[in-house]
Amino acid sequence: MASARALAVLLLVVAALATSRAQVPFAGGCPRPPIVQHFDASRYLGKWYEHTNYFVVYEVAAKCVTATYSDRGYGRIGVDNAQISTLTGKPGGIKGEARSVDKHGAARLRVTFQGVPNFGSGANYNVVETDYDSYAVVWSCSDYKLLNAQSLWILTRQRFPDPYLIKSVKQRIRRYGLDPSKLKRTDQKNCPYGH
Repeated sequence: MASARALAVLLLVVAALATSRAQVPFAGGCPRPPIVQHFDASRYLGKWYEHTNYFVVYEVAAKCVTATYSDRGYGRIGVDNAQISTLTGKPGGIKGEARSVDKHGAARLRVTFQGVPNFGSGANYNVVETDYDSYAVVWSCSDYKLLNAQSLWILTRQRFPDPYLIKSVKQRIRRYGLDPSKLKRTDQKNCPYGH
């Protein structure tokens, strides 16, 4: 009985951690999808539209979600995440910075945001796959041994990408051991001009 209670407490703690970090819980340890090697940060810069993602608390009642990356020099990448509130119609977002945490040039980045506590120093933004010109698959995972908590995004350069591109990307995501069935579509309709 004590072990069942301990397991229940562990599950609650992991669920709370996952929610606080805006991640979806899964059984077992973190999967090991490939990460882009020889990452070309200069080609990755610019505007990306969030096509789909795992549920995240900070995007509840959000639409027109974008991420814009800029060169800040000295290996730093500026991060500007923007969205429109579906409740108020007003723009919102958060700014931060990304840095590589991989000495060999793989797309393992640590993203921090202004005014948000930063726990840890490992990668929390891993580019699993990208062609730099049309799509990127971004993933992160926190391992709690019996459980793990993941975030997953499909970003696109076009607000409304080719459906066949997305279908192909989701098939590859599944082959990498990630779960595309939990991805939700981001509302990109009726977005303000320039957003």
